[in-house]
Amino acid sequence: MRPDADLIVIGAGVAGLMLAERLAGLGRRQLRVMLLEQGREISASRRVWSGYETRPGPLPVETGWRRIALSAGRVPMERGLGRGRYALVRGETLTARALPVIAASPALSLHTGLAVEGISRRDGLFYVETADGVLSARQVIDTRPGGAQLLNAAPFIQTSVRAEIRTGSGVFDPAVAVLVDDLRRDGRALEFSTVLPLAEDHAIVEAVRIARQGDEARPDLDRVLERLVPGGGFDAVMRTRAASPMGLSDHWPGQSSGVAMAASRGAGTAIVRAAGRDAWRAAYWAGEAAAALQDGRPVPGLPAQSWMAHSASLWALERVFARPARLLHLAAKRPPEALVRLLGGMSGAGEAVAALWAALTLPRR
Repeated sequence: MRPDADLIVIGAGVAGLMLAERLAGLGRRQLRVMLLEQGREISASRRVWSGYETRPGPLPVETGWRRIALSAGRVPMERGLGRGRYALVRGETLTARALPVIAASPALSLHTGLAVEGISRRDGLFYVETADGVLSARQVIDTRPGGAQLLNAAPFIQTSVRAEIRTGSGVFDPAVAVLVDDLRRDGRALEFSTVLPLAEDHAIVEAVRIARQGDEARPDLDRVLERLVPGGGFDAVMRTRAASPMGLSDHWPGQSSGVAMAASRGAGTAIVRAAGRDAWRAAYWAGEAAAALQDGRPVPGLPAQSWMAHSASLWALERVFARPARLLHLAAKRPPEALVRLLGGMSGAGEAVAALWAALTLPRR
């Protein structure tokens, strides 16, 4: 029996969209692809990602900064990035580029409002059960988030509130991204805010709180905004909330049915939002996965940190968590991009071990 598709991709988030876009642009072995999304709209268009990139990649970067500013209380610190930049990616830009490419391809089809209820395998084919019936395919890639399962397994939980604001006066310096704005000193949680200036009167502000499992209070974004713009003279264009797993191994178990997983295994040391990965790793994974599918090779999982890198990063963060104000001392001892990569779960083994050694030699106060 001829299946409904050669490949079914579950989830039209950043990983699913970018994989479909890559496959639409490769013609030497055109696969029939169905992209399934349970939402009526593509949720990626409402997201904003920020992260550190070492080289120009496949993501449509909105803007980027080569310097970061940090402060603890009234002690400021400004550092230039040795290489790469701290960049901002908007989901609406990503979808505006990907959706027309997908729609123009006769071999690809996008189906929204279609929730997947189960996946089975028999006679060499996969069968995807949906509310509208059963679809068959030779291969299935599941990019859905791990959700509650990931959060319950994480030793730390990162909660955040993000807003895009405009003010009536130029209060932001477009040349500087403020990574750490406030550090808690009580030893119970690490709390900081990220300010990403877009123009003199326009910025994205995120308040982040990282605490141990079971302590999932949300950070006070209004307090952060009041400090940035005294008197409340700003308009909040967009406000989103998120909870993220932190401290998980990259090697998250896949499904026993043989479905290729492109989600939960991306949950590195710190990070990953409920989508189970950061946009940068998903983008590079999409290129690798598309090439593998074209060549008939097994689809790789998301890039994973080595055990040594993961353990060293986690031990370094444990040291910082014992007294959160140490984060500023760590930032002074290590290159700023190393700090960004540590908090983002992207450190290599050597970089993570160096961060651990720096954390172990931090002052007691």
